[in-house]
Amino acid sequence: MNKRVTLTIAKIEHETKDIKTFTFYHKLDARPGQFIMLTDFEGGEKPFSISDCTENEFSVTVKKIGEFTTRLFSKREGDLMSFRGAYGSSFFISNTKVLLVGGGYGVPPLYFLAKRLLKAGAEVVVVNGARTEEDLLFDDKFKELNIKYINITEKGDLGKKGTSVSIAKKLLQNQLVPKPQLGNNNHPQAGAWGRENREKFDFLYAAGPEKMMKNLQKFTGDITYEFLLERYMKCAIGICGNCTVDPLGIRLCVEGPVLHKKLVEQLTEFGKYHRDASGKRIGF
Repeated sequence: MNKRVTLTIAKIEHETKDIKTFTFYHKLDARPGQFIMLTDFEGGEKPFSISDCTENEFSVTVKKIGEFTTRLFSKREGDLMSFRGAYGSSFFISNTKVLLVGGGYGVPPLYFLAKRLLKAGAEVVVVNGARTEEDLLFDDKFKELNIKYINITEKGDLGKKGTSVSIAKKLLQNQLVPKPQLGNNNHPQAGAWGRENREKFDFLYAAGPEKMMKNLQKFTGDITYEFLLERYMKCAIGICGNCTVDPLGIRLCVEGPVLHKKLVEQLTEFGKYHRDASGKRIGF
């Protein structure tokens, strides 16, 4: 949808010290993995993945990292914003046994995905990783879903030290499974592992830092997967070419940002570099 829509900010949630979720009341009809282009009328627009979308509202979760997002963090409920979208490809919605792996501020789109997967009848396991407990996103939201959920931090302040990739590796290699705990929404605390009824997954989804997904790729084996990639996006409709990736030349705003295993495996730049606004290669 190229038509621009202006809305008031309905709700602002403080997720961490530098991450907020902005909710708007509007019928968007977005699919998990898609994004919108958002502007505050004060200069430029930026792409943001959709972290949740219901019949009459949608949300984006934003990390404060530059001039635009700093302005966004000064906004209050009731202030006006304008968007266009939703754009891009979306995650395949499986009804089988699936594993979702997220890291850092790339996690929120997986929450939207997990809800849609559950609605389709899938059995969902989510691994959510961050540097510290304070950086862990959507922890409470995931715990409210009917899923098996593992949280982990690099610092180890949840009781066990690790990354989402280190946990996913063990799950994919059948070295452990999350052991549900009664009375806690099937949420296993760090360290609560079991080896009985080992998991076998039919599909894998991932979102987060590209180096994280590159490391995860080493352990995927034969399992089919989809990754959510980020690149500098200017137009969002495939005209400017700023978000093309080597060597295929596919545009992440159109053919992506969600890419299937067959495409990811052909990308020579995946996990190695991206480009700035001028097109210069920037290594990860």
